[in-house]
Amino acid sequence: MAIYHLHISSGSRSGGQSAGAKIDYINREGKYQDRPDKCLARGSQLPEWATSPNDFWRAVDQHERANAKLFMEVEFALPKELSLDQQKDVVEKFAKTNIPKQPYSWAIHAGKGKNPHCHLVFNERTMDGVKRNKETFFKRANKKNPEKGGAAKKRYLKSTDFLRSIRKSWETHANDALKSANKKVEIDCRTLKAQGIDRIPGVHRGPNRQGRIETEIRKDKHEINKENSSIDPEWSHQIIQRIAREIAESEAR
Repeated sequence: MAIYHLHISSGSRSGGQSAGAKIDYINREGKYQDRPDKCLARGSQLPEWATSPNDFWRAVDQHERANAKLFMEVEFALPKELSLDQQKDVVEKFAKTNIPKQPYSWAIHAGKGKNPHCHLVFNERTMDGVKRNKETFFKRANKKNPEKGGAAKKRYLKSTDFLRSIRKSWETHANDALKSANKKVEIDCRTLKAQGIDRIPGVHRGPNRQGRIETEIRKDKHEINKENSSIDPEWSHQIIQRIAREIAESEAR
């Protein structure tokens, strides 16, 4: 049964994370290549100067300012009812709809064959059509003369509106894909209370499957945090507050 799960986080140098390590992790490369939860598919949208995802994300580590966020990540469950090709298609449509001009990389993990999910990692800097090389791309933006500065960061990506928008967007994209595949199931980003369902979420969504997803996510985060430190605590606190406000607003409607 298709379920709704979507989580947003970010990584920064001050939080001890590395963009290059994150990409190795989602692509199951380097020290992560023997992980049992295999990477089934991957995709990227990168600046012209980047020769590969590894080239871009390691340049992020090298050139972004010390206090800058290196990446943002959207992690979400994929409907098991869709084939891998259908999952790849809906992930790419979802990415291009919500972050059409951001550099991004995504990877689909098998979830041990039972809980397929996607890691979509992106950078705040905008690909605005101005040609820049690896060094100039990460410089401070020049609003009056964009060609003389680096790629500007899209501040909207840190807003509550973006959080709310992307949560709803995944619901829409996933349900459109399920409908196109003639599957008689849907997902819903609202709380069960907002849907008028008086049940415990785990029972309604499938306690065993939901529990496995949360357990796998916790294990993944524990491992990558242990080896590459932790997600930026300031951002995590902001996200928790925003989700709490969003849930409260939806339940009040």
